[in-house]
Amino acid sequence: MEGEKTKISEEAKQERTAHQKRESEYLQRIAKLQQLVTEKSAEVRASEIISKEANVDSKWLLARGVPLIADRIVRSEELATYMYELGEAAYDNGRKDGYAEGRSAAEAKEALKSFDLYKNDCAARYAEKRQEFEFLEFAIVKVAGQLSRKPDGVALLKKALGDEDREAGGCWS
Repeated sequence: MEGEKTKISEEAKQERTAHQKRESEYLQRIAKLQQLVTEKSAEVRASEIISKEANVDSKWLLARGVPLIADRIVRSEELATYMYELGEAAYDNGRKDGYAEGRSAAEAKEALKSFDLYKNDCAARYAEKRQEFEFLEFAIVKVAGQLSRKPDGVALLKKALGDEDREAGGCWS
C-alpha cells in the first residue's frame, strides 16, 4: 500500500508540475499578447496623428497653398518679362505684315531705315516666344518642389509663403 501511495503521490506531483508549466506558458503568452496589443495601439495612434497632420496639410494646400503659389506666379518677374517680350514680338510681327511700303522696299531690296523689321524673321521670333512659355521656370515653383521632398515641407512652404500663422480649418479670406 505504501508503494501505491508513493506512486500516486508521484503522479500527482507530476500532474501539478505539468499544470504549473502550462499555466506559466499561458501567462507568458498572455503577457506577449498584451505587449503586442500595446505596441499595435501605439502604432495606430501614431498613424492617426500622421493621418490628421496630412489631412490638415492637404486642406491648407488646397485652400491657401495653391492660391498663394498661383499669386506668386502671376506677380513674378519671370512672367512679366515673358509677357512683355511676347507682346513685343507679336507687335513686331503684326507691324511687319501690315506695312505695304516696307514690304515693297524689302522685295525691291531697298534700304529703308524705318523698316528694319524686314531684316528680321518676326514670325519665327513670335513663334519662339510663344513656345518659351512651356519652359518658363518660376522661382516659387522650384522652391515648392524642393520643399515637397522634405519631411516638414508643408510647414516650410507656409513659412516661405508667409502664411505660417494661419490656422487650418479657419476662415480663408
